[in-house]
Amino acid sequence: MDETSINYQVHTLKLFEDINCEKSEDLGNGILYMCTTRCTEKMLEPSKDDLLSSATQENIEFKIPEGDYLFVQGFLGPDTKPFDEGGIPAKEMYDAANALFLDFLWRELPQNDDRIFVRLLLHEGEYTDKATGQKKSAGTVFQLFRRTSLQEDFSDF
Repeated sequence: MDETSINYQVHTLKLFEDINCEKSEDLGNGILYMCTTRCTEKMLEPSKDDLLSSATQENIEFKIPEGDYLFVQGFLGPDTKPFDEGGIPAKEMYDAANALFLDFLWRELPQNDDRIFVRLLLHEGEYTDKATGQKKSAGTVFQLFRRTSLQEDFSDF
């Protein structure tokens, strides 16, 4: 990725229960999209398209299943859409996906699940304008989750 990339901090995460999300309205648990990655351990400099596919909401359950993940979080300003009309992710998401990929390599984790859960939290950046009293958005928090182990077969997502 280019030199202007933000340094994203990748964390391990164990979900003890599913995170149920919504399709179009953030009611507190976020909105869920599904992307995939084509990156493998043998790729030294994957392309954007290899890092993160276009987002979809078709044929998915709107939950992030319990399990073990690598997780990264970022922020999109109020003028940046998470995805364009064709589902292409914002640049910041590609940068975060690159950090996720590099962490998989660094930790020598098997890449046996190509799905990346993308969760959008719309209300995390809300504030009240002191001059007008109106609620405004400072932007959108996005989170990428990629499974580090498969306890079950989730191929029917």
